[in-house]
Amino acid sequence: MGTMLTMVAMTASLTLPVANPVVARACLNSTETRESVSAHQLREPLVLLRDAARDTRAEPLKTRLCLWDQTYVYEMSLLRRDGRVLRIFVDATSGVKMPPRDIQER
Repeated sequence: MGTMLTMVAMTASLTLPVANPVVARACLNSTETRESVSAHQLREPLVLLRDAARDTRAEPLKTRLCLWDQTYVYEMSLLRRDGRVLRIFVDATSGVKMPPRDIQER
């Protein structure tokens, strides 16, 4: 009986989807953002926000620079015409859009 339960548990663990790891996040204030953009040669946030707004056909609302496990990421909010708010994540170094992740505030 114990062997059967072990086999069922192992089979269930193999078939369940693996959750995305939780990413630790610390967001910077505007002064820290300006200093980090300069010190780490990051892309300008307003340029990336404007590009994201154009690509999504939405109005830019805000952007903030956060550190996700040693990676600088811009978190952007945009307002679509239907009233929905989009959240987009962009790598601050390369300007490449990133997939959403589970995030834990530090």
